[in-house]
Amino acid sequence: MKHTFLNKSGVLIWLLLFMTFYAVAQSSLRKEDIIQTLKEFDNAMVQRNSEVLASIVSDNLTYGHSSGNIQNKDQFLDDALNGPFQFISIANEEQSLVVSKDTGIVRHILAADAKNNGSPTKIRIGVLMVFQKNDHGKILLLARQAYKL
Repeated sequence: MKHTFLNKSGVLIWLLLFMTFYAVAQSSLRKEDIIQTLKEFDNAMVQRNSEVLASIVSDNLTYGHSSGNIQNKDQFLDDALNGPFQFISIANEEQSLVVSKDTGIVRHILAADAKNNGSPTKIRIGVLMVFQKNDHGKILLLARQAYKL
C-alpha cells in the first residue's frame, strides 16, 4: 500500500512540476517572437495591410513620430493606411532588443525608402518600440517613438 501511495504522489509531483514549467514557458516572451512581430509590422506598413496592422497594435497604442506628432490606434491606422506617406521598403539597422517578463523593448535605426505625397524620399530615424504579450499570448505594439538623428 505504501509503495502505491508513493508512486501516485511521485507522479502527481512530477505532473505539477511539468504544468508549472509549461505555464512559465508559455507566458515568457521570446526575442525571436518579437523580431517576427516586428517583421510582420514592417511588411504590413509597406503593403498597407489593414488587417495585419490592426491585429499587431494594441488598443492602447501611443505612436510618436519624429516630428513630435503623437497618435492613438485609430489615428495611426488611418494615417498608415490612407495618409500621404507610404513606405516602399523598410530596413532596421543597429537593432537591440531587451525582454523583461511580458514586455520587449526594441531600438533601431529605421532606414526606409518611401513616398510623401507621391514624391520619393529616404528616411533615416531612430526608433524605440515597446511590445507586450497580452493575456491571450499575442504580442502587440504598445508604444513607438521615433526621433531625429
